[in-house]
Amino acid sequence: MNASPTADRALWSDSLQAVLEQPPASLPQALILGGIVFTAIAGAWSWFGTLEEVSFAQGRLAPQGEVYKVQPSVSGEVTDILVKEGDSVALGQTIAQLDHRLVEKEIERLTYSLNAYRQKLGQTQTLIQQTQLQLNTLQSIARADIAARHSSIGQEKAVVETNQRLLSQLQLDHQAQADRMVRLQALVERGAFAEDQLFQVEQALRDRDRSITETEGSTERSTSTMAQLEAELAQTQAMAQKSELEATQQLQQLQIEATQLEASINETQALIERTQTELSQARLVSPVSGVVSALGIANVGEVLQPGQTVAEIAPSTAPLVLAALLPSEKAGLVEVGMPVNLKFDAFPYQDYGIVTGQVLSISPDAKVDEAMGAVYRVDVALDNISIDHEGDAVALRAGQTATAEIVVRKRRIISLILEPIRKLQKGNISL
Repeated sequence: MNASPTADRALWSDSLQAVLEQPPASLPQALILGGIVFTAIAGAWSWFGTLEEVSFAQGRLAPQGEVYKVQPSVSGEVTDILVKEGDSVALGQTIAQLDHRLVEKEIERLTYSLNAYRQKLGQTQTLIQQTQLQLNTLQSIARADIAARHSSIGQEKAVVETNQRLLSQLQLDHQAQADRMVRLQALVERGAFAEDQLFQVEQALRDRDRSITETEGSTERSTSTMAQLEAELAQTQAMAQKSELEATQQLQQLQIEATQLEASINETQALIERTQTELSQARLVSPVSGVVSALGIANVGEVLQPGQTVAEIAPSTAPLVLAALLPSEKAGLVEVGMPVNLKFDAFPYQDYGIVTGQVLSISPDAKVDEAMGAVYRVDVALDNISIDHEGDAVALRAGQTATAEIVVRKRRIISLILEPIRKLQKGNISL
């Protein structure tokens, strides 16, 4: 059961009861003075005190300056993405890989064709050498045969000429013996010459006839042999020309085939080089050492077109800036040069503090982000590229993420207090 107020007061001291029942005359003045002082202090605080109105943006450290764009030269399907935004990359490092299976199969096919052409060319060159050797052999044999037949013809011709000279001499002797026998017969009839001696003359005349007949026969045989040799020579020359022509035509045909094969080899090599270039172009590499400041592909299976920007690489030698994404609804008041407070995710600001900076640039157009919707890119320059921790400077690195608090404006506290009243007045609403 609760005690009554009268019973409670009975427990108070006499002095306290006296003050409560009869307060001093200066208490109201003290309360009024205290209220005035509090009001003055609160008014001064609200007039001189300010609050920062900020826009928040999430970003990542990246080198500042002109970026190098990675763009494919050929179209293709993305089969692998090897980096993400903020990653450090080296010169020549692979950014993404396009589907190159068809290109590899084409290189295999062309290589097989090239080897076949080279093998065929080797065989053709061997046939050319053999045909050339055969042609040289035929020409040598033909020359030797023709020379032998010319020699035989020359010999028979010499025999004919010798026989003709001998025949002329025999005919002269025969005529002389015949004339002598006529004279001797007249002498024998007159008894002036012996018949035995006439018989000797007749015998000599018959010998001349026989020699003439033999010489004429020998001449005819040599002439016939010479004609036969000349016919054989003509036949040999014709056959040699025919064989040489056939071998020459075969050699020319082989040389044409070799030329065509060499052209096919050169063409195939050019196709292989072109296809190998396409294969190398299927591997998209970084043109410079730096940081991936933007990545234009998100998923494997995307089809890229020539000239499409796959990634942007900022050189590692450039100073670091924070590349942040600012929602479009918060970008209206943001301007270049505005102060920025940066809170890095890797360094809790409660322990490491913040890094100050200023807005360096704002993208002219918004782009659509899957998570944030329409956003603007804002680059923030850092006043310091390190964070102090217990006296040691911890260097900031590209790729580290941070929250950027862009100080859009500073407003007096009293302005914020009076803001609702002004809005009510503008809305013609009476208090």
